[in-house]
Amino acid sequence: MFRNVAELVELAEKEQIKIAEVMIRQEIEVSGRSREEIVAQMDRHLEVMERAVERGLQGVVSRSGLTGGDAMRMQRYIEAGRFLSGETILDAVSKAMATNEVNASMGVICATPTAGSAGVVPGTLFAVKEKLQPTRIEMIEFLFTAGAFGYVVANNASISGAAGGCQAEVGSAAGMAAAALVEWAGGT
Repeated sequence: MFRNVAELVELAEKEQIKIAEVMIRQEIEVSGRSREEIVAQMDRHLEVMERAVERGLQGVVSRSGLTGGDAMRMQRYIEAGRFLSGETILDAVSKAMATNEVNASMGVICATPTAGSAGVVPGTLFAVKEKLQPTRIEMIEFLFTAGAFGYVVANNASISGAAGGCQAEVGSAAGMAAAALVEWAGGT
């Protein structure tokens, strides 16, 4: 078991395994479920994220009608090619917004780590997917790595927007996505 990032990294280095594998092993130990069950559950979470991004990019509107359609507008902006920022960053923002718009429309999302920040991890994952060409299991490992860092934050600080403000939610999600992206791109 790990309690903080230092212990997480130490376990990965000692065992010569990815952080994703450390998290999978911890889930096996804590839950008593098999590796196959745990990986299958994460695959279902990945499917929820995929559907939310796809639905959001098609255009959804919140129940109140006050929000929606911004993810589509961002994609059109990217397609126009007149953007000032990097295309990958804008694509990540668009896909994060798509997930958040599905949430605002009362659709199904995967809280990563919270509903309010649910777009950050999938936005990052799907924005770099084309460039890195991951396998399905690599995408699942991305989520386990992100989860390991979310676990550390949730157990040592706060992921609650009510308690810690937006930085607790979105900052945690950004750290989770960044850690997973580093591992996914071959970093340690």
